[in-house]
Amino acid sequence: MKNNKDKVKFSDSLKNTLYILHLIFKTAPWYLIGRIIMGLVTGLKHGAELLLISAVLNAIDRGESFESIVKIIIIMACFWLAYYTFFHLYWGQMNARTRLRFQNKLQKTFFEKSSKLDLASYDTPEFYNDFVYSMKHADAVMVRTTDALGDLVRSIVGSASVFTVLFTLDPVIAFVVCGVAIVNMIFRRFKNHINYKYNKLLTEQYRKEWYIDRFFNTPDFTKEIRLTDVSDNMLNEYDKKAETSRKLTAKWYRTNLVFDAIIFIISCLSEVFVIAYMARNLFDGLILVGGFAITVSSIWKLNNMISDITDQIVNVNRNSLYVEKVRTFMNTKQTIVSGERIPESFESLEFKNVSFAYKDELVLKNVSFKINKGERIAIVGYNGAGKTTLTKLIMRLYDVTEGEILYNGYNIKEYDLDLLRKKIGAVFQDYRIFAASIAENVLADLYTDDKEEVVTSALENSTFGDRLKTLEKGIHTQLTREFYEDGTDLSGGEAQKVAIARVFAHNNDLIIMDEPSSALDPMAEYELNKSISKNAKGKTAIFISHRLSTTRHSDRIFMFEGGVLTESGSHEELMKNNKNYAKMFNIQAEKYQTV
Repeated sequence: MKNNKDKVKFSDSLKNTLYILHLIFKTAPWYLIGRIIMGLVTGLKHGAELLLISAVLNAIDRGESFESIVKIIIIMACFWLAYYTFFHLYWGQMNARTRLRFQNKLQKTFFEKSSKLDLASYDTPEFYNDFVYSMKHADAVMVRTTDALGDLVRSIVGSASVFTVLFTLDPVIAFVVCGVAIVNMIFRRFKNHINYKYNKLLTEQYRKEWYIDRFFNTPDFTKEIRLTDVSDNMLNEYDKKAETSRKLTAKWYRTNLVFDAIIFIISCLSEVFVIAYMARNLFDGLILVGGFAITVSSIWKLNNMISDITDQIVNVNRNSLYVEKVRTFMNTKQTIVSGERIPESFESLEFKNVSFAYKDELVLKNVSFKINKGERIAIVGYNGAGKTTLTKLIMRLYDVTEGEILYNGYNIKEYDLDLLRKKIGAVFQDYRIFAASIAENVLADLYTDDKEEVVTSALENSTFGDRLKTLEKGIHTQLTREFYEDGTDLSGGEAQKVAIARVFAHNNDLIIMDEPSSALDPMAEYELNKSISKNAKGKTAIFISHRLSTTRHSDRIFMFEGGVLTESGSHEELMKNNKNYAKMFNIQAEKYQTV
């Protein structure tokens, strides 16, 4: 199945519906069961009401005593009391609780799924659209599907008993009502596809709106908004989005108006015909007044319920179209799968003829090198040279396109993925600070009191200690003001030091630091490098940077240009070679002379 289609076959729609019902039942069975039971009870109510009303009218036609009629009315009252008691208990208590439990569990399922997906999945815009939709709207689609199923059960059960009575009284009327329902179903199906296309186009506009909303309502862009005219560009984009949405909505309303008018006219004409037909039978003496009343009541009930059946079938089919996105997201397979080998303590890491392509563009080309235990390696080059890609390949966030990476002589694909990653501590170039305490940011995990020394020591080693002393709550200080009014916003350099502390908080065999001092001034960078050198002794460390302040004390330096390893050696060796590394270092050297 292709999720870019605007239609799905009946078989696919059925598969989608069964899939979503299975997911609901697996996540919160009583939410689904309760909704079906409610639909069954409500459906039976319509048939029971008709039987009780028929009993009253028949008793009057037969001239039975007033006491007999009162008994039937009392039975009706007890039935309604029991039904509405159950109705309010279900909707006021059970449904609300089970639905909330279901939505929470479903979102947790999506969070767990997203945490395990390959990074490559997010590089595809189509997948990202499905991901965004699933995370934001899937629970609503699931609720609508469950409601549609419950309403479908209600309408089928109710219409079955009513249709039986109506068919017994006059088969012609029964077939007329069914024929009208089929015609309405056809028109509603066309309307459904139009609505789906409309919502699909609007989703694209909503993505722009969400970005613009983040632009104006998060602190990330506040300085640029106030110091530049970038907000004018965003407001212009918002106006374009609003105009596009307005045109789409106007076209959608016009089209829906046409279909709604056709459906309304067909329904009105059919009801006029039925009433006229039954009135003629009453005038000709073919039925009694009671029979006429029951028939007309049955027609209206049956017409409404069959209309509901068509609506719910359309709704199920419409939800099925949206479920395609949820299925695409949930069925996305991991291409980076775990091996079974248990990684031993780090001894060596080797790239053998490694190439990596990103969206059919080679980022790394036939790269080979070996790093031994205890070495301090600097990987340098200008932006876009492929340095960060190396980090992602070592961590198996991506897998190589060609060649292989060996950990202790074995292909890293053979190792247990989680255990391998625990051997490696990494600070990414695009590190993130979480809306949590400093301690939780450092640990990237839940904090307990026995971890206080680990956290404090890690922050000292990352040279954050002086700043920590100025914070009243110390390591319990909440970072960002996302959830706490008294939260603290760190500077770029301070935030980077907290991110670096994550490496020191864990006993990793191999440390990878990608641009670890990019947000620091030269003096702060110098102090950080001294601290890293001191506290990383005995460990294997890889520093990735286009700034060369870390290279002079490295055992070896790998110079990358355009995804190719062009130079390799110590600082002194590469300076003697007087190639691009030497030129790059000399250009930057002046600003480091003061340190």
